[in-house]
Amino acid sequence: MVQYRFLALAAATTAVTAKISVQVHRDLEVAKLSNITVKFHCGEALANHRRRIKAGASRTETIESLVHSLKEHTRTSQAPVQLLLTNQSTAVEVDTTWIDCSMHIDNATEDLIDEINALQVVRIIYRSNEKAVGESKSDDQQESAVNNIDQWGINKIQAPELWAKGIKGDGIVVGIIDYGVRHTHKWLSSNWRQEYGWFDPYDNTELPNDPADHGTPVTSIIVGPQGIGVAPNAQWIACKGLHTTMYLERLLMKCAQFMLCPHDRYGNNYNCSKAPHVINNSFGHSTGDYSMEAMIAAWREAEIIPVFSNGNNGCDISSYPAASAHVIAVGGTDRNDFLYDSSSLGPSVRNRIKPDISAPGVDIRSASNVSDVDYLSNTGTSFAAPHVSGAVALYLSANKGASYDEVYTALANNVDTDTLTVPNNICGEKIPNAQYPNNIYGYGRLNIFKAVNATLPNCTLWTDDFEVIGKEVKNVSQSTAGNCCDECRNTPNCNAFTFTRDNGGTCWLKAEDKLVDWVYKEGSKSARVLKPNNDLTACGTLEEDVDYDGPIITSTNQAKAESCCADCENIAGCKLFVWFGGTCTLKSAKGAKRFVNGAKAGSLPTSSACAPIELNVDYVGHDIGHTSQTSADACCGDCQATSGCKLFVWFGGTCTLKSDKGDKVVVNGAKAGSLLTSIGTKETADGAKAGSLPTSSACTPMEFGVDYVGHDIRYTSQPSADACCGDCQETTGCNLFVWFRGMCTLKSAMGTNETVDGAKAGFLLAGQAS
Repeated sequence: MVQYRFLALAAATTAVTAKISVQVHRDLEVAKLSNITVKFHCGEALANHRRRIKAGASRTETIESLVHSLKEHTRTSQAPVQLLLTNQSTAVEVDTTWIDCSMHIDNATEDLIDEINALQVVRIIYRSNEKAVGESKSDDQQESAVNNIDQWGINKIQAPELWAKGIKGDGIVVGIIDYGVRHTHKWLSSNWRQEYGWFDPYDNTELPNDPADHGTPVTSIIVGPQGIGVAPNAQWIACKGLHTTMYLERLLMKCAQFMLCPHDRYGNNYNCSKAPHVINNSFGHSTGDYSMEAMIAAWREAEIIPVFSNGNNGCDISSYPAASAHVIAVGGTDRNDFLYDSSSLGPSVRNRIKPDISAPGVDIRSASNVSDVDYLSNTGTSFAAPHVSGAVALYLSANKGASYDEVYTALANNVDTDTLTVPNNICGEKIPNAQYPNNIYGYGRLNIFKAVNATLPNCTLWTDDFEVIGKEVKNVSQSTAGNCCDECRNTPNCNAFTFTRDNGGTCWLKAEDKLVDWVYKEGSKSARVLKPNNDLTACGTLEEDVDYDGPIITSTNQAKAESCCADCENIAGCKLFVWFGGTCTLKSAKGAKRFVNGAKAGSLPTSSACAPIELNVDYVGHDIGHTSQTSADACCGDCQATSGCKLFVWFGGTCTLKSDKGDKVVVNGAKAGSLLTSIGTKETADGAKAGSLPTSSACTPMEFGVDYVGHDIRYTSQPSADACCGDCQETTGCNLFVWFRGMCTLKSAMGTNETVDGAKAGFLLAGQAS
């Protein structure tokens, strides 16, 4: 820990007390000092990472980019606090964890806390507590009795049926955050990945060890050979995140960082290629502070799947982080498919159904730390979760690169429920215990054989009573929720959706980041797309066997035609492309159309070149051409690229391009738009969407391949960089912007410039700011 000295300042500062927890105020009343954790806003780090990462980046490159962004953002956001600490005299100890953008300060005075609290970059300040770990039960057994005890849990989830097919977890690494592991045990020594395989932030021990006899049995259930573990060919690495019966959050976060990007025992020499694919976690606490969401978000961004035991505390106290919407929480069952009597039940404090799934957790045979051959019979959700972590390893070995949503859907959609015994416990009164999912078993009891052999649906399972918060792409009238999935799959940029009963039934189609933001809304249903239809892009549906003459700007190499769209977006002046045999030919205008077998053509929609869409409107006559597009916005680029086109009407997937406006008629479902250069007198119509037009003349010419670091104040979504100008104009304090892959990052000042392929930067001209 770095030590600073703090000198109390005479000038008093006004505390925004809502940021400071009650426990900190109590500490200050009693001792005038408190050990605090300062949480900073962390979302900008993920946004910067997504903006900078290159298309087609490898898993290692993705994690390296993420870690760089997290460290950079933490350093920048914490700079004002570091400045407060530099000339202080009273002893304080300071540590930083970048995975959750946090600073941990021991012996902080009231004056220091007030000054920190006044900083806008600070999100919350709370006491740095030791947190209790949930209890589990064990019964020591001798090696001589091992053959008399069947590994019933492994058989119950039908893992041996997958082993018979050669699916044993090969190529998958499982991370263990626990008390440690006895690495020399005969069921664990052969598949410990020694390189970057152990970190102990408490005692800095060189080799894995397990003083509590907890991580050893947990790990053996996941990867043990000889019929002991679920995924016997997977490898394991571990970090000592727990100590005695408690854990320190800052040291637990050190383990979380190690799992995201492993390093040596001293915290140096990072190697992100060694990150695990799934992390098993047997810790949690009963408070609903949701203090580890940034950690979970980082893991999920890296496509690392977090699995948590749900706790052993009974009804309405699903432990956290198991209660998070972004992890797989696991309850426990016995060999007769009865509920383990202490298994924590839902709902979570935020009304989510928990656990997500159940697995064997009573009298589970597993390795012991007593010797290299002893074993235990263990009970608790700590020993149910490893069945799921091992099952995830099996699924990933059979489905390389599967996403969290795909794994979760496969597991939850293929559980066993018919054999489960419905208990009398009443948790979450609106959900009967015999209805699945429920707050007793979640979706049901794990069956990995069924999960691996099942075909994934097009979308995830529904999340009831929760709404997806994100950019709305469009809304569509549908009488039933089941139609929303196809609507989203066939809509460019849509990857999540919510169904409500508004207006007789509406699908609200959203463009969301990897980690969905959920908000409780009774009566709604939400889900995400698993299988996008035809790799939809901003360029809409491609024209098959079509080439267009026209001025060629350049060419690029892409394995898929859909990938040409992003290349066209990133090349100045590009309006359309033709793909043939792995080559994208990028063009500035659309000439004569001709048939070429195997070619694919697409146009870049440039909605900033067109007026706002008029709904339920058609203009009669003056047709000069037709194109196919999945959305009306995409017609704009076709019109712009077609000689003589001044307006268009979209209906049922077809853009009708027109040279002039005829009589205006009402056609339900039709959408009309005009090129801005062709607009004379502005017309309005019932149902027309209002919106501001981007004013590119208010900004400097674009700088290509440039990003300016920091000073972010807002993010907007736009199909082209020119459109960011208007957003910047309308945002108080905005002086420049950087556009990258459909997102405008609006900034108050110019930071250090970096080269980022595909990025475009622009500045407001003097006098144009709002």
